[in-house]
Amino acid sequence: MKIAAALLGACLLLTACGNTPAAAPPPQNPSPVETSTSAPTADPAAVRWMDGFCSAVNGYRERTNRETGSAPPTPKSIAEAQKAISAALGGIAARTGEAVDKLTGLPPAPVPLGDTVRQAFVAKFTKARDRAAEAKTTLDRAKPGNQASQDPAIKAVEQAQKDLDGTYDPVGAVTTSPELILAAATAPGCKA
Repeated sequence: MKIAAALLGACLLLTACGNTPAAAPPPQNPSPVETSTSAPTADPAAVRWMDGFCSAVNGYRERTNRETGSAPPTPKSIAEAQKAISAALGGIAARTGEAVDKLTGLPPAPVPLGDTVRQAFVAKFTKARDRAAEAKTTLDRAKPGNQASQDPAIKAVEQAQKDLDGTYDPVGAVTTSPELILAAATAPGCKA
């Protein structure tokens, strides 16, 4: 028996020394394959268009804030009030006119919604521009000191501002277009 046990031990020792260790069994629950996803990139043409669109609209707002930021001195006469109202109307006409020029100068939008939104903004800016310019012309033709000429001019200022309602958020106007929203996220003019 001692010999058999010794032989068995020797065989086990030889088999243990001669064989390479067995590989670990594969895991029962393999880990899922990892995939990397990159964020979608915006079409360069859409980025350029949104940059121009946002720059025109935000440029109007920024210029308005700059030019009307401080309150003008209180007029001391009706004639001074006429000049102040005329200057306000002239400012509105100039700023809205600049926005109209920039918006109409844009190339066709890469997405049909862009052109639809642009035309709506152009219509609002044009209406405010024309209203302000016409009221300024009428006021400037009035006799200096004519108080009655001020009422329609003041109403024109107020109405021109109402005409521009909804034009202060260029990106909000294109939210139904994923392509334009993606482009707006990287367009410098939309970061205002």
